[in-house]
Amino acid sequence: MDYVALLEKQKQLTLDAQGREPSSSGPFGHPDRIQAVQNAVEDEQGGVDRLAVYNTHPGLPPSQTLPKGAVFVVREPFYKATADGGYTIRVDHPSDLVLLAAGDERVPSALCPRLVELDQSAAGMKAEGNVAYGRKDFVMAVERYSEALLACKEGDETETLRYDLHRNRANANLLLSRFEAALADAVAAVIPDTGARDEATDKLNGKAYYRAGRAAYAFRDFPRAAACFWDVERCSPSGDVDAEREGKRTACRLEEEKTGRYDFAAMSKTVSATRNNRLDHADFTARVEIRDAGSRGRGLFATQDLKMGDIVLCEKAFSVAFASEKERETYVMVNLNTNRGSTGAHATQLFDLVQKLSHNPEQARLYFDLYDGGYTPKIPLQVVDGAIVIDTFRAAAIAEYNRFGCPNVRSSDLAVQGTAAPGKPDEEDDRDSKLRGSVGVWVVASHINHACDGNAVRAFIGDIMIIRAVRDVGAREEVLMRYCNPREDGPATRAHMKETWGFECDCKICEADYGTIAAQLECRKKLSKEAVSFLASNELSTQRQANAASLLKAEKLRTDLEATYNKPTSAKPRLALINLGQWLCQAHNLASSQRKVIDCAIRLLGDLGYGITVTKQKLVIDYARGCPEIAAVDAAMYAARAHYSLGEQKLGGQFEEFAEGFWVVLYAEKRVFGERYGVS
Repeated sequence: MDYVALLEKQKQLTLDAQGREPSSSGPFGHPDRIQAVQNAVEDEQGGVDRLAVYNTHPGLPPSQTLPKGAVFVVREPFYKATADGGYTIRVDHPSDLVLLAAGDERVPSALCPRLVELDQSAAGMKAEGNVAYGRKDFVMAVERYSEALLACKEGDETETLRYDLHRNRANANLLLSRFEAALADAVAAVIPDTGARDEATDKLNGKAYYRAGRAAYAFRDFPRAAACFWDVERCSPSGDVDAEREGKRTACRLEEEKTGRYDFAAMSKTVSATRNNRLDHADFTARVEIRDAGSRGRGLFATQDLKMGDIVLCEKAFSVAFASEKERETYVMVNLNTNRGSTGAHATQLFDLVQKLSHNPEQARLYFDLYDGGYTPKIPLQVVDGAIVIDTFRAAAIAEYNRFGCPNVRSSDLAVQGTAAPGKPDEEDDRDSKLRGSVGVWVVASHINHACDGNAVRAFIGDIMIIRAVRDVGAREEVLMRYCNPREDGPATRAHMKETWGFECDCKICEADYGTIAAQLECRKKLSKEAVSFLASNELSTQRQANAASLLKAEKLRTDLEATYNKPTSAKPRLALINLGQWLCQAHNLASSQRKVIDCAIRLLGDLGYGITVTKQKLVIDYARGCPEIAAVDAAMYAARAHYSLGEQKLGGQFEEFAEGFWVVLYAEKRVFGERYGVS
């Protein structure tokens, strides 16, 4: 690569174009997408270059990003060397590319894409916008309607045209998901009431209110949406079927927002990876608030006492990218600021975010208020040339710190992998490793800080996140939730959290490890590897049961591992023991050693941090230190089955009741519980 030539090429961009005054260019070819949207461009001096715009949404046609014959302002342009030995002007932030209207004074005369007659009518521009709308070129339609609005002059006829233009532009903006602009246009399209009832005016205002309602609904301002749909019906004495339908739908969202009552079973039935994984439901956040959390920064706190199993919050994704939607496409993104790469949905989510943030300023403010890892420089959110200035790199940084892995359809799908026996060690609930295909950002949930022994757990149905309390949570107590599964070697897990999120966990589990001498931790790591090897070579099934030697080996490994924890061992979960505990439960279950199954199941629940007391046929469970894992449900169901086999129906029923209730906490709804455990 001739870097001297590249430097000289960069110098050719004037000082003004380097950041003080942007340069102008006009695409004259047919654009294409090859990693970026690319086209040939010409400046006012006749110089020709290639222009590449990165981080645009893959679903947006290249012709809408760099349309032939359009004129753009390019802020802070710079040259990038290309693989073929040439150069291209690179734009990383799509908001740095500003489309200029034909009559804009910044358009150099040499680049005028068409002759604009001084007396060209706003009505003519409106007609061009309608043609563009008809061929579904909504970007061009918005541009033409905007030009027409600028050309409108004072006068009654022009005022009527102005209302038409706002109404039309509102619809085009709706279809472009520019919901805040659509709402502003729809409101501007409402013709003021002059006192006399006018059926024609009522009809036009009904359209404006309807579009305002749809826009408000889309960015989740349900009270305003309800008011708009009511206004539609007010303008239609004979009734409006569409407004009535949307009004009822909005009323359902308002009820969810107020009460937190959802039909999760029905929600689970409607969700689908191919047809419907973006669900239509409101957020329920009335039980939490964002407050200062000291050394943790900001956190989410309960505003009232919550019982184990209560919904903490329910939230629809701000942005989500499902792996099932991108199965035929592969996207790779490398963040040169962090030296991290991402593929698939992790990469495409950024495109979705940039598109959403670029045209919805209030939504952008919500997003850019999230933690960004100390990213600098922070550019204040501002609108320039009618567009929101979006720092794509900061948007990516926020996504890296705040996104969650999620399933393509629902969390409960991960709980059934065709097993006949619950608790098979290789099915332990390592959710994060199974959820990496799809990712999303949930703004309120993003404020929840981490704890390995968190008091809340998340589940997903489509793009809805449901968070429930796994133990009692007091009013003003911070809501905490694990970011990753801590069952691995403790130091390795903490190193991963430090590298990924930049913090050191101070939960009770990690606090105990900090007080454990290095030799003990090293011994635990060594024994854990032995346990993994043992379990891999001693898989169980109805055809392959454990022999006496393997049972002794498992018990010895478990005892040795338990010895690596400081006394009293009952003071906290002992996560390194869980896989062996599940194996022992299964081994004794296959041998029909029911009393041993019960003993191992209760011991496994203890290893998970749950205090189990059985007195006079009454089961008492202390959730205070418990870890929210499916292994707890498995253990309870092992105990339930064993008690049933011994004729102890009452205790069996109590263990099953705990298992079923805790399953709902983990997965939001009862679906597939019976399939996993063979119960009706």
